Amino acid sequence: MVTGPVGGGLLRLTLPMILGISSSLIAGLVETWYLGQLGTIPLAAYSFTFPVTGALMSLSLGISIGVSSVLARTVGSGNSVEVRRIATDGISLVAIIMILVSITGLLTIDPLFKLLGADSSTLPLTHDYMSIWYLSMVFLAVPSVGANALRATGDASISGTIMVTGSVLQIILGPFFIFGLFGLPEMGIKGAAIANLIARLTLFIITMYLLAFREHLLDYHDMKIHKVIDSWKRILSVSLPATATNLIGPISTAIIVSMLAGYSQETVAGFGIASRIEALFVIPLFALSASIGPFVGQNWGANNIRRANHAMMLSFKYSLAWGLFVAILLLLFRGSLVSQFNNDPEVIQVATTYLLIVPLSYGAWGILMMTSAIFNSLGKPISSTIMSIVRMFVIYVPLAYLGEFLFGYPGIFAAAFAANCLMGIFGFSWNRKVYLPQLKEVPAQS
Repeated sequence: MVTGPVGGGLLRLTLPMILGISSSLIAGLVETWYLGQLGTIPLAAYSFTFPVTGALMSLSLGISIGVSSVLARTVGSGNSVEVRRIATDGISLVAIIMILVSITGLLTIDPLFKLLGADSSTLPLTHDYMSIWYLSMVFLAVPSVGANALRATGDASISGTIMVTGSVLQIILGPFFIFGLFGLPEMGIKGAAIANLIARLTLFIITMYLLAFREHLLDYHDMKIHKVIDSWKRILSVSLPATATNLIGPISTAIIVSMLAGYSQETVAGFGIASRIEALFVIPLFALSASIGPFVGQNWGANNIRRANHAMMLSFKYSLAWGLFVAILLLLFRGSLVSQFNNDPEVIQVATTYLLIVPLSYGAWGILMMTSAIFNSLGKPISSTIMSIVRMFVIYVPLAYLGEFLFGYPGIFAAAFAANCLMGIFGFSWNRKVYLPQLKEVPAQS
């Protein structure tokens, strides 16, 4: 990461991540399509799970970011023993946390989803899905942290392969359990969760094998409690603010879902379809944000400040270009895409309205993603948290209530557009204010 062309280095990191993230989001999209074939109610029940599953994935991602940030700077400094220590303790930390979270989740399914707006038609189905999904949490989180550890050491290809393997398994197994193929019982939405569990368990086994025996990043021989606690402190100093940052999105999504549930369960289903399609089209932005952090972190740790800055600027330009491309694409084809998932006119209307308004802000959203990832990688996670809080609770949610009052549910989607645009501009300005002065102090040859 610290030598050769900057663009090429970023590309080598990002392409495997595009493949890995694509596979994960495509698996979610295919799962949405499977459940859409069962009818609007199962699709709505599935859509109610998005804020909760998103929040728990954000918790896993927050720990992954902490491990990646500490590892990238440690790799840049050349301390191989410390690299193994951080990777080992990071895996242990996420496993303990996810077991505790899963137990809590299993005990609170019904009251939580009633609060989100699930009714008597959707709540039993949501319960069926989440009762299995919670069991798979630790098998989701450990591979996530493992993949970030591999990427922080510069090995993005294996981390991408890990993600692809799990997603392919989920896509293949889904129909067998959902629709009851080849003599299996038809389990509907519960079958989707079972397929997910099996895929994640397989991924967990593969990841642990690779980390321990191929990459030699795990070392449990010298796990002295004071060393483990020291590692956890270093990881959590980044992970806690990063987790808070990532949780803000699902929390605001929960608020939005509860607002949309006031219209109908079909409105929630439409939002669910649009969210899955959106996730597919912003994959390159997610992949680049996952790559820019380790890239900038390693170069910063090696004192290659100008190289790190060059990477930052390239990521901002790419975000704008991709955002414009996707906005045009969805403007033209959103209707035909949505109709593949469900033929209910109300569901289609809600989804196409979302995909008309929000994609216009993807470029600015991408800049915000890059800014947040860069702050996290350089040990400034509080800055990312502040930006997320402002975006969601100062701009998005208040504007959503105002927009709904004035224009109905399209006003909620317009609020998302406004929040992305305003915070993209703010994030870029903050990044330049923090790092340009440091760049000016570095000699040109560095």
